Amino acid sequence: MAIVNITCQNDADFYRQFAYQTLDGAPIDLTGSTMRMGIRRHAEDTTEEMLLTTENGGLAIVDAPNGKFTVLITQDQLVRLALGAYEHSLIRIVGTMQLRIWSGSLVNNAGATR
Repeated sequence: MAIVNITCQNDADFYRQFAYQTLDGAPIDLTGSTMRMGIRRHAEDTTEEMLLTTENGGLAIVDAPNGKFTVLITQDQLVRLALGAYEHSLIRIVGTMQLRIWSGSLVNNAGATR
C-alpha cells in the first residue's frame, strides 16, 4: 500500500492528478469504480473533518482505463478546516469491495493571501 502525504495552503485550491498503477507502472483500470477519501484529525477519531468522494466532486476518475484520477480540495474547504495535521486514506469501491489505494497525512497550513 502506498503512503501519500499532502501539504496544502489554505489560500488556494489543492488540485492534483494521480495515476493508479502497479509497481511495474502498468495502469490499474478504474472502470466501474467509485472512490472515497476520509480526512480525520486522528485515524481513530469518529468524526470526519472532510470527506472527498467521486459523488461530491472531491475525487474524479478522469481516465478510468489508465487509472487516472484527480483530488480537489477547494480553498473554501481548506479555509474552514482548522490548521494542522490530519490523517487520510483513499478507498476504491468496486461493487461491495472496498480496496485501500493509499493512506497518509494531510497538513493544512495558513496561506498568506487567504
